[in-house]
Amino acid sequence: MDIIELIAVIILVAAIVFLVYYYIQTANDGNINIKEVLKFSPKKDNVSSLVDEEIQEKKSVGDKIKYTFKDIDKSYTNTTDAFSKRLDSFLDERSEELIENWSLVTTEDLSTLEERCTAACDSIDALEKRFSEFTNATDSKIEDLDKRLKALEEAEKELDDAKEVVEEVAEE
Repeated sequence: MDIIELIAVIILVAAIVFLVYYYIQTANDGNINIKEVLKFSPKKDNVSSLVDEEIQEKKSVGDKIKYTFKDIDKSYTNTTDAFSKRLDSFLDERSEELIENWSLVTTEDLSTLEERCTAACDSIDALEKRFSEFTNATDSKIEDLDKRLKALEEAEKELDDAKEVVEEVAEE
């Protein structure tokens, strides 16, 4: 066994002794009588008395819990209702300030926004209608201009052909 292993074993033994000491201290409410702990020998009388004491202790703990629940006022059961009422009254008193500070939206703001949205949608519909009329008028004008351009191009082509014919005749 190395020195490190020996030190580890000593530390573990010390920790176990410390935990046993702490357990005994908490089990006896901080009163430790080492002689009684070391003299303990399980005899029938001693074991039965310990068992009886544990049963009494458990009963007393149960009774303590019962009494603590009985001692609670019934007024505490409705604390959430009282808290809700106080919160509601606070919000009612400070609602305008809270709305302004937190930039909250009110029903009036919503109705105003709905009206503006309806007006914007109506104007969008009117703009779309006017735009479609404009595009139809523009398309018809473009078609007319295309026809006139084709006619001019054909006339120019005919003039160029006639010019070539005149030049050929003039050369001959």
